[in-house]
Amino acid sequence: MSEPIAYPFLDDGGLDVSARYLELHEHGPIEVQLRYGEPVWLATRYEDVRLVHVDRRAVKELGLGRDTPRVRPVVASDPSLLACMDPPRHTRVRKLASAAFALPKIRAMHGWIGGLVDELLDGWSAAGPGADFAEVAWTLPNLVVTGILGVPRADVPRFRGWIDTMLAGDTPMDRRVETRQALRGYILELVEARRVEPTDDVFGALVHARDEGDRLTEDELVMLFESLFLGGFETTVAQMGSMFFALLSQPDRWQELVDDRSLLPAALEELWRWIPSGRYGVPNIRWASEDLELSGGVVVPAGAPMLPERVLANRDESVFPQAQTLDFHRSDPAPHLALGFGSHHCVGAHVAHLELLLVLEEMLDRFPTLELAVPADQVPWSATTFMRSVESLPVAW
Repeated sequence: MSEPIAYPFLDDGGLDVSARYLELHEHGPIEVQLRYGEPVWLATRYEDVRLVHVDRRAVKELGLGRDTPRVRPVVASDPSLLACMDPPRHTRVRKLASAAFALPKIRAMHGWIGGLVDELLDGWSAAGPGADFAEVAWTLPNLVVTGILGVPRADVPRFRGWIDTMLAGDTPMDRRVETRQALRGYILELVEARRVEPTDDVFGALVHARDEGDRLTEDELVMLFESLFLGGFETTVAQMGSMFFALLSQPDRWQELVDDRSLLPAALEELWRWIPSGRYGVPNIRWASEDLELSGGVVVPAGAPMLPERVLANRDESVFPQAQTLDFHRSDPAPHLALGFGSHHCVGAHVAHLELLLVLEEMLDRFPTLELAVPADQVPWSATTFMRSVESLPVAW
């Protein structure tokens, strides 16, 4: 049996997807070795990535105590509670969380989020041409998610500092643990305040949520709060900055939206598909609870880990013809996998979508002649965040 190949192949920058990654579609599932941990089966085809997300034999909790495949030397405790659970606990917790993020509740936030967009763009645009759009991309999701979770606005800078420390890939483990403890203490204070005096924000609903008399435990509340913040913050930050980079580095796509706003719904979905926001090799590991057959007759043996690469699945030519092209006119496209799939689909997806829609609509209205103020290859990208994020995005109009 051949040795697993080293993965990822190279450091990914910008929004490029290396041809070497795309070649993996021709070979189907293969066994690879990340920088640390045991070998892992890499799923790159759309059908396989989707299967690993929904098949009952692809589980999360089986990996507890294992030498998890990873790109960093230590296994950091994952605060993404829903992502690390299996049924029936996952089903119970997700049901309670989903009720708090129900679509009617998110639609009711339209005016509030729109007001934040106006406030931010009024201040940001005062700097004039050359202003850094990354400031908006980092600030808006922070204000939205902390507002949804009931964090007082005066505490947002302190809260943001804790999150930045936890998200930075180069944070020493002792510092990460210390920050996590401070954040946990703060969240517990919010929990206690809402038990004494209920509120109508999302976190207040979670504190008092019950499913046939069964409410969330304290640990579940803390970890769910962290999960919702980290998912709702970094994912939206990365997508917002990358979205504007993609549109402005391909000016014809920006002009399409200036000319025809009816394209916006399809454009937002296509941008989620096309933008490779996740970094290769940042694991979203599942474990085979029994033998699991993927495409090409490849059988992942029971107990083996699997890494579904959603970025590559979203560029699968057999599902998305001319997948490397950003195309707002695809007919009946398959669902993208950028936000997960099935029971692990992002519970805050509606919030992220609303933020992106409102900021894009407002930018199109205010700045139809928007363009990059520097060459696209000079836009700097973060080297430490878990998602691909622009460090700055100077624009002119």
